[in-house]
Amino acid sequence: MIGIPAVELLTNLLYLEQYQYDWWIYLRTSFWGVFYIFLLWEAFTRWLKWVRAKFPQIGQTRRRILLTFAGYFAIITAAQIAVVSLFGLLGIAGVPITPDVYVQQLLGGYIVILIVGILYEIIYYLTKLKAALIEAEKAKKTSLQHQYDTLKAQVNPHFLFNSLNSLSMLIEENPEQASAFIDEMSTVYRYLLQTSVRELIPLRQELCFLNSFFHLLKIRYGESIRLTHSVDEALLDAQLPPLTLQSLIENALKHNVLLPDSPLTIRVTSTPTGELVVSNTICRKITRALSNRTGLATIVTRYRLLDLPDPVIEDDGHRFSVRLPLVMAGNVRTLPLTTP
Repeated sequence: MIGIPAVELLTNLLYLEQYQYDWWIYLRTSFWGVFYIFLLWEAFTRWLKWVRAKFPQIGQTRRRILLTFAGYFAIITAAQIAVVSLFGLLGIAGVPITPDVYVQQLLGGYIVILIVGILYEIIYYLTKLKAALIEAEKAKKTSLQHQYDTLKAQVNPHFLFNSLNSLSMLIEENPEQASAFIDEMSTVYRYLLQTSVRELIPLRQELCFLNSFFHLLKIRYGESIRLTHSVDEALLDAQLPPLTLQSLIENALKHNVLLPDSPLTIRVTSTPTGELVVSNTICRKITRALSNRTGLATIVTRYRLLDLPDPVIEDDGHRFSVRLPLVMAGNVRTLPLTTP
């Protein structure tokens, strides 16, 4: 808005020689020229607002630009011819009105409006694009949140159902083990309730929970399952979504046969690059296990909600492994999760 009057003042300097260096004529002509430009700018602005209101979407960009500039050139052509003629009749121009003057004014107007119009369209397009990207990201987050809430609602009942089935069998077969099982189960379920509303948990706490959870599995499966973990102590304060390790172990149990002479061996290790790797031996069930996809799907969804890289899943036919990114304290960018 400020630049265009400045251009008018500079342009009139080209006619200074024809004004015979009469600064009064220069100032008078410039005053009316700036006044004219403000009126012209108002016409451009109203036209621009109308076009943008009619074609607001990014997908309508080509149509909007063509119509916008068609209007610009129509307005500037009519206005420049009319004003140059009027200035000539009223003697405001300060120079003889010749065809060259019309051509110069038209070309000057076209160049200025083309440059300014392109700049405004670029700014408008980038603003709309940014808004569209933000809306798309919000929609993605909302979708992921819904998926997570749905999956989360299935995790605890799933765990409770399996635990009660195990307890029912133990009560008949080994009452003493059933009592120990109840104690461990209460510890594990307390952890589930405490962490269900948290986005992240220190790896140290998750490993402690894993030991309690594995104790339940040992009571149920005996020597048919083994667990080892060797994690760099420097990573114990790093964080990950809670119950991630439990979900991976349950996934391994769901898809593999457990036998005393061929135990399911689960290893939890860390990599030199600061990732956690959970792997298990493979002895797939002949009958494919019925899956409601609450294990790996929950983990991937939670990592995406935290704007973290997806876990990397690998299967070489002998070992199944999942490489989990860990979050160092203070480095996480999160979308707040809803709580029960």
